Amino acid sequence: MYILLADDHTVVLDGLELLLSTFGFVEKTCKAVDEETLYHILENNALPDIILLDVVLGSSDGRELCKEIKKRYPGVKIIALTSYSDTYTVKSSVKAGFDGYLIKSDDRQTVMAALQTVLRNEQFFSPELKDLFFQQSISNSNAALTKREEDVLRLILDEKTTKEIAGELFISEKTVENHRANLMLKLGAKNMAGLVKKAIAKGLV
Repeated sequence: MYILLADDHTVVLDGLELLLSTFGFVEKTCKAVDEETLYHILENNALPDIILLDVVLGSSDGRELCKEIKKRYPGVKIIALTSYSDTYTVKSSVKAGFDGYLIKSDDRQTVMAALQTVLRNEQFFSPELKDLFFQQSISNSNAALTKREEDVLRLILDEKTTKEIAGELFISEKTVENHRANLMLKLGAKNMAGLVKKAIAKGLV
């Protein structure tokens, strides 16, 4: 896997490069500190599998860069890597076309999971965003979730299994599956990744 790192802080770039060197599936990395360098690399080298792109790259807006890169090189996956975790930045980044969203405080395992997930053509969101998504979707949703559906959704976001949810709520596993199906139906999602994506697309966050 070839990863292009784009951040205007060389310390961050060096740290990322060192981190990625410990991943056996990462064969090559390249670094860009600004928009000009980023495009120079894309135009004069083999295309990367994934770009880790800061939402604010110097004087450039990473979201606009994402849109343009996706237009020019539609096969390239792009993951936002930023210190911003507010609703507006996350929502606008997803709308810009980012395939994933990482917070710079995320640990090694989370970064590894993000790369592998996005490469499978699935979206990935930092675990740090879980509470943000949950609180905003419940408070702003017009999907009329029931109290029990809210409970089940909260536990799903806590990565609980069906059996664990059933035990914690004192309901049957079949009932949990029914609530899960209702949640997916109301939010128009097919899986957990889709649940987060749909919540953003529907303006629930």
